[in-house]
Amino acid sequence: MVLGEGEMYERSSDGGWLVPLGFATTVSMWAVAYVGRLPFVTAPSWLIGLGMLLVVVFWGWRTGTWVERGLVSGAKIGMVAAVLNMLILGSFLSSSEQPGLVPSALWWIPGSLVVTALIAAAAAHFAGLGAKREPPEWAGLLSKVALGATFLLVVAGGLVTSNESGLAVVDWPNSYGYNMFLYPISKMTGGIYYEHAHRLFGSLVGLTTVALALYLWRRDGRKWVTALALTSVVVVVIQGILGGLRVTGNFTLSTSAQDMAPSIALAVLHGVLGQVFLALMASLAVVTSSAWGRATLKDSPEGGALDRQLQAFLIGTLLVQLVLGAVQRHIAWGLVIHITMAAVVWMLASVAGARGWWLWPDFSAVSRFGKAVLIIAGVQVLLGITALAVTAGDAVVGNPGLFEVMATTAHQACGALLLATSVALALMTRRS
Repeated sequence: MVLGEGEMYERSSDGGWLVPLGFATTVSMWAVAYVGRLPFVTAPSWLIGLGMLLVVVFWGWRTGTWVERGLVSGAKIGMVAAVLNMLILGSFLSSSEQPGLVPSALWWIPGSLVVTALIAAAAAHFAGLGAKREPPEWAGLLSKVALGATFLLVVAGGLVTSNESGLAVVDWPNSYGYNMFLYPISKMTGGIYYEHAHRLFGSLVGLTTVALALYLWRRDGRKWVTALALTSVVVVVIQGILGGLRVTGNFTLSTSAQDMAPSIALAVLHGVLGQVFLALMASLAVVTSSAWGRATLKDSPEGGALDRQLQAFLIGTLLVQLVLGAVQRHIAWGLVIHITMAAVVWMLASVAGARGWWLWPDFSAVSRFGKAVLIIAGVQVLLGITALAVTAGDAVVGNPGLFEVMATTAHQACGALLLATSVALALMTRRS
């Protein structure tokens, strides 16, 4: 049976814009802050702040072009973003001398709420003076925001591993005895920044996933989509726990390294599940997209059944390769097997991608995803060769330089992207 047969996708009502736009603003602001504070970037604080404010202006402007009552609507999305930003604001307002907030937090917290709301409101108001544009499918937008946040988290996790910073923070769920959300920004240097920022981003992804599940539960009439969203919540919770236990080995509030039992096995599992979770979020982004809603159940081109089988085999092979890659990355075992499987994956992805691109011209989404799979697979091979050259197949490269870090992280992220895109291709092929 064709997936989704006989179902009509209902667009969200006009009242469904607040959560998607609020989270879109927040995730974009966090992305700017994360990149700006990377140790190899270290942008000035004023520049990072300006970038974050420009993000608020951008999403406020988009709100004004899509939603009525721009002034009020903009203020609302700014307020949502400011509330969500409390997850990181505490790091800037925490005392570096002892756990707790500095006295100025009493005016910084309400001030951030007011300023963010005012900027978004002003941008939305002026944008609303012009012509309105047709808004996106709100559920689709929120799903894409969740997907983008998850991909950034995968990249952040890759940077943690590439910089050998997985154990830079010895305890969990606290950070050196501090509440995770109150660990001072002044102490986030070097490897600690990579690891702690990864934890913070993980909390945002978890919150975004919960928001998406609740949103779809309330607004999407398809029970299987709601079930898929609820599954994503379960997976992200498990993933967060695995990430913590990878550091501690057990549930403890101790801050002593002697009480910890770091687990390489859990590190491998954490890395694998992270990419599987990305594919799950890609699935939600596909089935809530306007392309999915517009898809008509036409007759598949000749060989359509073969394409579906080929794509399923590609995904299964990618999952095996994902495990092999995680093992190689953490303990440098199975390099020859990993390389051999890479050749198999590349051939399967090339054939599946090319067939989707060339044989499904009447199905634009299938054609686009097929082209993407073909291109990403080629890029991944080049990145794999580069990563092998800079690491010589070792899991630990001593004091990794910037090029080593970027090459290995890009290879991991591209692999995750290939899996997610292959899943998207398979879903759209079955929908068509």
